[in-house]
Amino acid sequence: AKDTDHFENINSTNWQSMRFKPPPVNSNIGWRVEFRPTELQMTDFENAAFVTFIVLLTRAIMTYNLNLLIPISNVDENMQVAQQRDAFRHQKFHFRKSLSTSIF
Repeated sequence: AKDTDHFENINSTNWQSMRFKPPPVNSNIGWRVEFRPTELQMTDFENAAFVTFIVLLTRAIMTYNLNLLIPISNVDENMQVAQQRDAFRHQKFHFRKSLSTSIF
């Protein structure tokens, strides 16, 4: 049997905003991606709204075949900048220039 514990340990410590989840051994469910962009919200309603938004976002990504990839170094920089107070108003973040090509 193949053991994925080593991969899981490394994978869970590298990226703060997403996580690759490999398929279990002898399974045909395929790879999965786990979104991890925010913390727990203040109310159940806010948590439910966020979950609903993520479901709709994943459907849009799959339906329109959107390419949202950016270099992991840019993701790390975004995470550092996002920790600052009022970062969304006063800082700059890395985003893609096009959602359908490989232009960053």
